[in-house]
Amino acid sequence: MEQMAQKHVMKGKHVIVISGGSYRMRTLGPDADSYGIKVTLVEHDSNHLSINGVHCFIEYDYTDHTRDHEHASEIVRLIHERGIKADGCLSFCNECTPLAALICEKMDLRGVTYNAAVIATSKSLTQNVLRRRSKEGDDSNTGIFATHAVHLRSALDCDRLPESFKFPAILKLDNCSAAVGACMVKSQTEMKTKFQKVTSSLRTDSDFPHIGLNLGNSMTAWEFYVGTEHIVDVVIYDKTLICAFVTDSGVVRQPYYIATARRMPTFLPKEQRNQIIDAAFRCCLGIGLTDGLFNAEFMMTANGPKLIEINPRMGGYVFRDWLQKLYGIDIMFYAMMIASGIKPEMPDFSESTIQMGVMVVPSLHSKLLTENHSNDKLRKMIESGDVLYLQFLEKPEKSSPYEKPFGIVAVSSSSSIETKTKLMNVCKTLHIDQKEYQVEQFLKNF
Repeated sequence: MEQMAQKHVMKGKHVIVISGGSYRMRTLGPDADSYGIKVTLVEHDSNHLSINGVHCFIEYDYTDHTRDHEHASEIVRLIHERGIKADGCLSFCNECTPLAALICEKMDLRGVTYNAAVIATSKSLTQNVLRRRSKEGDDSNTGIFATHAVHLRSALDCDRLPESFKFPAILKLDNCSAAVGACMVKSQTEMKTKFQKVTSSLRTDSDFPHIGLNLGNSMTAWEFYVGTEHIVDVVIYDKTLICAFVTDSGVVRQPYYIATARRMPTFLPKEQRNQIIDAAFRCCLGIGLTDGLFNAEFMMTANGPKLIEINPRMGGYVFRDWLQKLYGIDIMFYAMMIASGIKPEMPDFSESTIQMGVMVVPSLHSKLLTENHSNDKLRKMIESGDVLYLQFLEKPEKSSPYEKPFGIVAVSSSSSIETKTKLMNVCKTLHIDQKEYQVEQFLKNF
């Protein structure tokens, strides 16, 4: 049964969405309405773009997540006050998934538990819980998890590492998304220096909006892995794997591991692809993510997949749009189906087309984003169907060493070589490829 044939089962369903999410979710209301789904959006920002087109809007400030239990009770009261009979509740925003889980528990709706959502929003908890549970169950696949994932709440914690902790290591904000502030450290001294630098510049949501700083700015460190980076979008219903999609990440920009490129479907051979999907599924179940759309990041090393993190919500950036373009699958629709207690049926689809894209960043590609001549070139490529362009932010954010991508320019073809060649030509024409932004290096694993 294909997705369009499943639309009727969701007609008239009412789904509560906590937080309007990123700029990519700005068409949440109209998109849900096209499936016959009513959305009540709970959002603290009365000017959020996602408000447009939703069935009902509840303005409520939930940003202090230390009070999530209180927020959940109040939001449920507001929902009942409006006479809304909710069929499901979820969030597309990492930091709000524990709050959505509490609401599901209070309203007896399908979803992950609050405990599972809390674990998934913390990289250190995710790694340590999975490693502990695997050891308790004598799981032979404990190699997927970091030997040590050390939670650093202050600079003093950098002086208290386990004796067996090894360098080089990766340092990442524990609760935040998009790898903002992530970096490699080669010694305990460097770890302390970079910890202080990142946490002093990233304190609150106003320092870098929409990455989860409302949950705090503590960091996690774990061993550095050598390999290729891959992202797995996992669809799970009642502890059963429905489907999974593997997307490849390009070589990141240093020193802060800024995303550069994506490829879908993966270049991994079938055996490794199945291995990484199985690892993602088991890791999700291992922390209690039993129902929903989840997003797991791995490094594929010579010793197999190594978990980096799990996001307890649908993947961001390109995933939803590219899956729609390549396979006619809308993972937002499936997320809402599962939240409403309905098992999705995945359509048959072919992976004969390869999509590759390169991120554009305001600091290096301002001409493409602002000058009419460059804009006209891009617009003509879009109109002719030569490129697919997605914008991630409403407007360029203030200059920062942790700069997030503003958008992505992508092409597709039937072979890796042809797709890469097309993309390189587009990047040269639009001056995306530069001395400071060498696209060929970002795509070298593709």
